[in-house]
Amino acid sequence: MLNVGSNDDRATPARIRDAAISYVGKHGWDRATSRQIAAEAGVPVGLVNYHFGSKDGLRIACDDWIIAALLEEKTMPLTTGDLPTPDTFIAAHPELLPISDYISMSMRAGGHLADHLFDSMVELTRQMLEVGADEGTFHAYDDPYAAAVVLVAYSIGASLFGDTIARSLGGTDLLAPDTYQRYVRTAVEIFTRPLFADERYLNALDTNVPPVSAKGELHKEKE
Repeated sequence: MLNVGSNDDRATPARIRDAAISYVGKHGWDRATSRQIAAEAGVPVGLVNYHFGSKDGLRIACDDWIIAALLEEKTMPLTTGDLPTPDTFIAAHPELLPISDYISMSMRAGGHLADHLFDSMVELTRQMLEVGADEGTFHAYDDPYAAAVVLVAYSIGASLFGDTIARSLGGTDLLAPDTYQRYVRTAVEIFTRPLFADERYLNALDTNVPPVSAKGELHKEKE
């Protein structure tokens, strides 16, 4: 279970990390300083550099913790078969809002650390696709790495344009139960009932362009 925003008596590094996630989700990394994050955590500013080395070190720690926590949360339904409804999921995970805001703000900041977060999310998604394929929940893709890249791009797009998507769906907050229910129901329908009714377009592409495997390595032509 993710603990962002909880009031338990946790170790100082965890308090600083959680404070950074909360603060950056509201203001972005560009406007965040070690002093502001320390104040949010209620600790002396020197402890930020003591535990994380620098603001960049803290950012990497936040990214890595979020990816590890999301992997644990998101693979559970794939292995247990217990898929919650959108409203019960949001009710059970109020901590998702600061995490979603954090990812959005981090990607807006750009740079090599945004690349680090994107790459980490791709690896998380690739692992989820692998687990889902093994469990019979997902199809096995020809190029799971590229599939993960595309899915993360879609996901980050939803995060970056969350307010616009919510407005288009008749709400003000994408994670509000009613709006999220409609968004997730439609997304699941699209993935469950693919847009194309058959494989003619895929076959046409494969006829004219050789399929590409993970990270750009061309598949060997069939004998």
